Amino acid sequence: MHWAAHGHTAAELIYQRADSGQPNMGITNYPGNRLLKRDVEIAKNYLNEDELNILNRMVTAYLEMAELQALNRNPMTMENWIERLEQFLTMTGRELLTHAGAISHEAAMQKARAEFEAFRLRQLEEPSVAEKDFIEAEKELKRIESGGKSHPRESASHATKDQSNP
Repeated sequence: MHWAAHGHTAAELIYQRADSGQPNMGITNYPGNRLLKRDVEIAKNYLNEDELNILNRMVTAYLEMAELQALNRNPMTMENWIERLEQFLTMTGRELLTHAGAISHEAAMQKARAEFEAFRLRQLEEPSVAEKDFIEAEKELKRIESGGKSHPRESASHATKDQSNP
């Protein structure tokens, strides 16, 4: 289905898009709020919104067709399912995958894992959100101590207090 949705095998997609230099390694969809090693090994996680929409619609339509076969009590072999999938993809104007792809699954996994390690190490070197907030608070404190202007929000609240006490 990946090939039909965006013209790449799952392995090719991972190999091409896993990039430790990109935000979230080039991953656009993943569960939770933190990127995990297992997330970088799932091709669907690298799809952009349009690609994901196409893939999801294709899978849903195919599963609906499968459910109709089951409701009609039509026995289907794997050979039948492959034939139906090819018919479905042809009917929807999608290209059929007729080769193994340019990248092996193992090569894609090796690259994704290596990129994840580089990404993880880079993240460890960067200050955390709490550290960044602390640095900003220190800068603000130094500005206040040196008689510099405080943050605009604080100036506005002081002005309001001064006006209320004439």
